[in-house]
Amino acid sequence: MSEYLSPESFISGFGKTAGNYLPPEFLEFLRAELLRSGKALRSVAPALEHDNEDVKEQAHLAATAQFFYALGLLYTRGIIIPPEVPGASSRAEEPSPVTACEVFGEALERFAREQGLGRGIGRELGELSEKARLCFRALAPESEQLERVRDESVRLGRKKAVNA
Repeated sequence: MSEYLSPESFISGFGKTAGNYLPPEFLEFLRAELLRSGKALRSVAPALEHDNEDVKEQAHLAATAQFFYALGLLYTRGIIIPPEVPGASSRAEEPSPVTACEVFGEALERFAREQGLGRGIGRELGELSEKARLCFRALAPESEQLERVRDESVRLGRKKAVNA
């Protein structure tokens, strides 16, 4: 018997797995964690506009951590959210960080529920991707901060090269 799959064998098993090569227990864990992550984003979002700067900074760190945790969970499911897509909204049209986090949290929860019910994910995935990009841009540092970080890392790199 050959160790390779014939085209007939490959096609006969194609519809049975529906692209899920992960054990059902792990898929349920991912679903539960996506629900939890969505809820956490929605819970922490109001603190992003708190009057106290320390609270605001802690909320930003928590929201950023939950955001990237959710992206990791989605990636494990085989879902990759590209940073930019042609036709995506511009910075001027973007919501506040609070709204962006709440909306992405809701989209995560809806996506996880739909996955649990075994429904199709085409439209939901497009919506989830757009909400994720909006949330990322809302949480991302402003370009001036990014420039300072880049300048600082270049300066440190040069300093290390000189000291080596």
